[in-house]
Amino acid sequence: MIAEEALVVATSLRKTYPIYGGTFIKRRTGTVHAVDDVSFAIRRGETLGLVGESGCGKSTTGRLLMRLIEPDGGSVRFDGVEMTTLDRRRLNEERRRIQLMFQDPSSAFNPRMRVGQIVSEPMRLAGAPDRAQRARVAELLPLVGLTEEQAERFPHQFSGGQRQRIGIARALALRPEMIVCDEPVSALDVSIQAQVVNLLQDLQQQFGLTYLFISHDLRVVRHIADRVAVMYLGRIVELAPKAELYGSPQHPYTRMLLSAVPKTKPGATRTPTAAAGEAGPAPGGRQGCLFAPRCPHVMPRCRDEIPAFRPVADRHSAACHLLG
Repeated sequence: MIAEEALVVATSLRKTYPIYGGTFIKRRTGTVHAVDDVSFAIRRGETLGLVGESGCGKSTTGRLLMRLIEPDGGSVRFDGVEMTTLDRRRLNEERRRIQLMFQDPSSAFNPRMRVGQIVSEPMRLAGAPDRAQRARVAELLPLVGLTEEQAERFPHQFSGGQRQRIGIARALALRPEMIVCDEPVSALDVSIQAQVVNLLQDLQQQFGLTYLFISHDLRVVRHIADRVAVMYLGRIVELAPKAELYGSPQHPYTRMLLSAVPKTKPGATRTPTAAAGEAGPAPGGRQGCLFAPRCPHVMPRCRDEIPAFRPVADRHSAACHLLG
């Protein structure tokens, strides 16, 4: 069982946000189910890709793993430790072992701090001596393709790809076992994306890192992930090893996403899978399959019954009434 071998096990995670309306008196008019009964496990040293359209709950899921936001329900076990019940001191200790990379590192950097200070900031907050901080910065910058001399520069003096390398160095500062990569290359040119992804893979091999790689770009995920989870409106609708998911997708939403990926081989063509409209709340709220309003294969039961998340092959599961 994957759960028995896993570094991280998330079970039935839930997170909702209220919707308020009204001109003069604000009233609660609804609920956004950002993450709705999400379960998965990630093996030590593995990369799990989490993909889906914007607003499907990918980033919220990553933050729930680290308890940067509090879940409304469910469980997160990191190396056997239940994260959701830890007090603040224990939580801070465990967070040293799991770090976060941002989509736009500039938004996470203090523009008045030099690169050396940015990279060493997690160590300073953890109480590391100044000498240890400087030594770690001198070790990390060459590791991510920068030089020790660049520690004295400011973030605006670097390109987007270089800033992401700084973000990687900072994520490694406390020697974590896992990194949540939240759209880390989406703002970069394709050639720079490849360099950063290759760097992440090299570092994973060197340090035995575990990644949750969040992205909407299925081409990037195909390059880096071992397994892929597909998320739609807060729910995981398919989860499989990379080769199986890309070679034999079972959920109509997965097929729609894959059909939209540009083909790079000469002469290759694609026939996009039809789907009506954009992602949005299903009629009747959370009842039935949430993809039903857009699905080209919708059946009457799809609007009334929530499809079970069931195995379709070895380590390949999906939630769709078409599967039985």
